Amino acid sequence: RAKPAPGAAGGPRRRRNRRAGLVVSGEWASLSLMPATPDSGADLRRLSPAELARRGADSLREHIAAQAAVAHYKHAPLAFAGLDAFLADRECVRYPTRLAFEPGAMEAHQFAQPGPDPLAPDSESRVLWLRPALRGHPDLALLAVAYMIPVINYGDLATDEHCVRYGATLLGMPEADFYDAVCRMADAVGAAPAPPPGGPTEPA
Repeated sequence: RAKPAPGAAGGPRRRRNRRAGLVVSGEWASLSLMPATPDSGADLRRLSPAELARRGADSLREHIAAQAAVAHYKHAPLAFAGLDAFLADRECVRYPTRLAFEPGAMEAHQFAQPGPDPLAPDSESRVLWLRPALRGHPDLALLAVAYMIPVINYGDLATDEHCVRYGATLLGMPEADFYDAVCRMADAVGAAPAPPPGGPTEPA
């Protein structure tokens, strides 16, 4: 069964959008620590690199969850017919994004992948490549789009945990149900199992 594990079935491939940002009161801001006070600066200097990384990861997780809640509030109940309006909402989707039911640069284990829009090379526009098999299945395509929004918005920082939480919140589903639905969707469109970490296994 194909699962949306790292790099699998459309999960984030870490060579995509290298820019990341957060919506703050309608404005995009760089992901950063709050301005340091003398006390907070001293606290941060006492943290190990691992602890600093954990704090950053926790902060990003909270921001993505909050953005998913905003998107749900503004666009629920979201259906495929409402995706154009959702994708045009800069408070929810950082870049102008269109859908293309074409393989694009997808690998065999992916069901979707965002990237720069080749029709607008001089802009920040994005295209979300979707497996052609999703074209006639709007409910399944909706799952794929909902899952991939954190990758469009946060690029390399997005993890599969972020994608599941965001998609589930956006569509008003329990996370376990959303995850299972994404796995079934990946199976339905023929996404292959993800290669093992470190690359494909050599045949015996």
